[in-house]
Amino acid sequence: MLLSRTVRFALSPTRPVDLMCPKNNAYAAWPSAQGWHAHVSLEIVIAGEPDPRTGYLISISEIDEITRRSALPLLDHAFRSGGAQELCLKPVATALQIELPFPLQSVTLVQSDFLSFFYEVSMPNHATMTQSFEFAASHRLNCDDLDAATNLKIFGKCNNAAGHGHNYRIEVSVRTLIQDPPKVRLDQLEQVVRQNVIDKLDHKHLNTDVASFAKQNPSVEMIARVCHDWLVQPIKDVGGELIRVRVWETEKTSAIYPS
Repeated sequence: MLLSRTVRFALSPTRPVDLMCPKNNAYAAWPSAQGWHAHVSLEIVIAGEPDPRTGYLISISEIDEITRRSALPLLDHAFRSGGAQELCLKPVATALQIELPFPLQSVTLVQSDFLSFFYEVSMPNHATMTQSFEFAASHRLNCDDLDAATNLKIFGKCNNAAGHGHNYRIEVSVRTLIQDPPKVRLDQLEQVVRQNVIDKLDHKHLNTDVASFAKQNPSVEMIARVCHDWLVQPIKDVGGELIRVRVWETEKTSAIYPS
């Protein structure tokens, strides 16, 4: 059994965190902060067997307390010192392992809705950085070897002869060695994705403007696979390993490759 718990807090660039401040809104962040600050969250995953009587593996309030007591001071120091985010993951995981009564599996530092850093205990020298991007494109889903009625039945409105558009979101996850300076910097990842994906797809009609979709439907599944294939070598060239690509066609529909 795996149990996941997300703990949210606010970090100030000028003042240490105050664990004695009133606990008024832990949903957003606690400890909270005044003035300019960063809202950050830490997702903790532990493994074990729930108690057969209570059904609990561990009280989530205990996870919160342990995380804020043992991990938060390390994150606070890392934030104010300005070091690379992934450098704090192993010390944070080590501190949590000492106090948690069940084996820690992973820690994810979520810096924003767009950027996160994943640390897996079984791979102590690596971290996975995930960053989000967007592009706008149009496409038409149609199989030339099928008649019009069949295409319409399969693809519905997506078979519109003039095509239709989406604001796509793409999430790229890259594993790197934890080192100082970082093996792969965020700006390097962003440049690689812009040059090899965004510039090729943004404000394009995928069927007619992108050679990779000349003979295959630009479905969200195929877009994820094509983006992955475009990125594997460029990311390797800057010292990373591409783990996965996830593409959202809408808020409710996305594809992940590889699975």
